[in-house]
Amino acid sequence: MNIEPINIFDFDGTLTTETWPKFWVWVKKFGYSGEKRNDDLEKALAEYRKTHVGDSLETFFSFFNDLLVANNTNLTYEELMEGEKYIEYNPGVEDFIKKSYVKNYIVSGGLREFLKKLDIAKYFNGIYGTLVQHDINGLISEIGEVMTDDKKILAIKDILKKNNRIANDCRNVYYIGDGFSDLPAMQFVHNNGGKAVFVHQLSQDDELYDNNNKIYQTLNEDGIIDFYCIADYRNGSALSNILLRQNAKKEILEEFTR
Repeated sequence: MNIEPINIFDFDGTLTTETWPKFWVWVKKFGYSGEKRNDDLEKALAEYRKTHVGDSLETFFSFFNDLLVANNTNLTYEELMEGEKYIEYNPGVEDFIKKSYVKNYIVSGGLREFLKKLDIAKYFNGIYGTLVQHDINGLISEIGEVMTDDKKILAIKDILKKNNRIANDCRNVYYIGDGFSDLPAMQFVHNNGGKAVFVHQLSQDDELYDNNNKIYQTLNEDGIIDFYCIADYRNGSALSNILLRQNAKKEILEEFTR
């Protein structure tokens, strides 16, 4: 019996060219530049973490949440979605998702409501992420439950359930990610019959390339990475062939499964 293929993508750095999430653009309300990673924001986060308890992800989200709460401010969806214009997708992403016959999902630590309102969202079968809370007027008032690394596994189990599978049946499921935050999800999928696909950017001049490569090496030592390739989704690329379960040339598959 054929098992229906499922692709599950991280978002920032996996489908996009940058790991910095663009849904923070609204912090300009508080004098920050949120469209990209920058020293001012990094310094503010570092100072915040000196007086707040939690891991890096928890304090990351609580910093932005406290900007809203402490200033008794809310967000319109227009303000939230301003970040979309700063998104740059990896080569071929939009065309790949539009034409793919495989079921595609996003499981991201990013804000779910932002991701669900992107133009590209309509081509996905489901999107999971960090929640937001609303006030009585329907405006965003707080950051809600955070999609932690471990909670990504719960999201994957929900995807499996919606596809009439038992909770650990990852046969023909591919998880595509680009960093340490994807480790639990990759491990779960790999250990339960699926494939873990680690992607990196084309340019090796990017300041994060060396760090990204070190992350891959660490994860690969644990034996959970099945494919390692450039985040190029264009037709005929190694990644496209892998995700479409097509017969890529043997030498290409050998290159990206080392």
